[in-house]
Amino acid sequence: MLSKLLKNYWGFNLSIIFFCISFGLNAYSIDFTMPVNCLYGKECFIMSYFNHETQSDNFSDYTCGRLSSTKSTSTDFALKNYKQMLHGLNVTAADDGEVKVVRDGVADISVSLIGEESVRGRECGNGIVIQHKSGYKTQYCHLKRGSILVKIGDKVEKGQAIAQVGLSGLTTTPYLQFIVFKDKHTVDPFTGDDPVNGDAHVPCGSLDVYPLWDRETERMMKYIPTALLNTGFDQRIPHAQGAREDKFSRKEIKFDSKFMVFWADIFGIIKGDKITLSIIDPNGKTIITETKEMTNSQIRHFQFIGKKPDTGTTWPLGQYTGEVILFRTYGQEGGSTIFDEKDTVQIVQVEDKPKVLLHEKHKVKKTRDQDTNNGNNRDNPGENGL
Repeated sequence: MLSKLLKNYWGFNLSIIFFCISFGLNAYSIDFTMPVNCLYGKECFIMSYFNHETQSDNFSDYTCGRLSSTKSTSTDFALKNYKQMLHGLNVTAADDGEVKVVRDGVADISVSLIGEESVRGRECGNGIVIQHKSGYKTQYCHLKRGSILVKIGDKVEKGQAIAQVGLSGLTTTPYLQFIVFKDKHTVDPFTGDDPVNGDAHVPCGSLDVYPLWDRETERMMKYIPTALLNTGFDQRIPHAQGAREDKFSRKEIKFDSKFMVFWADIFGIIKGDKITLSIIDPNGKTIITETKEMTNSQIRHFQFIGKKPDTGTTWPLGQYTGEVILFRTYGQEGGSTIFDEKDTVQIVQVEDKPKVLLHEKHKVKKTRDQDTNNGNNRDNPGENGL
């Protein structure tokens, strides 16, 4: 009777109301928070998203952008630099749940150094799986060895620290691989699965999406297609892995160094992008510049330029500036500068330490021996190892 009255008065059946209520509850039955405790867009970035292409040889993220790969079923939170991992960056539970799987003990080392075969069967590295409500599970991979704070059977709360970001498993850089499961299939947390048919493969660019993030997290994690991660100077030719581990970053270079190098580490490169690196001397003169046009899209790109001092000279003292510019073209519509950033280094004159003569070395040794014989055991660790 009530259904007929509503149909006559409002023009639709009561069952539609019940469907909409049920539909809404299903679509927002889970509310994830960001699973890494960092400032998104400054300290960490999403460097790869769930692939929404169904063809095996193609890929695109949920915006139809290129931040994905052919087999990606995860959301990958990358750190800006290696120091963050060393200092400790917490991984947190995305929502309330129960810990179902834990693995620890896998070393934090780039797979480029040990080979993929060494982590076969342990590609996730140190990891955790948490069971949530409504059939959802979350998986956290590449955690730092010895940092896991939970065990199987533990109840965890949304936002609770469970481990730290690491470098374990099949990876060359510290990051968190975050995977969402709904029953037996993986789901993109930025789109959710189809609440009617349960299909996880929502077409990229679709407006019919039901994100699994809570509202605050969804607003915070805006799509960042490209960003400059780090820059640096050194007097040696750098490589990407070492630069990302902060091994090629100097604030001072000696005036008699044989080489000066400026490098940049970027993510979200698109085919056709033009990346220009330059070094500018203390007088404002550009002493070297180089532009590279990208022939393919890359999730992460490392580039450097270098110069020797002029023949028979040393580097003039003062502050040198490195500049990196990324220009993106848009077909016939022209293009725009995505970023134009600078870094600096000081060329300094460092006096060589005076050489110690042979007889002076013996004199120093004798003095140290006398201190020990007089009962001052600074050079003897003793029983306590102090």
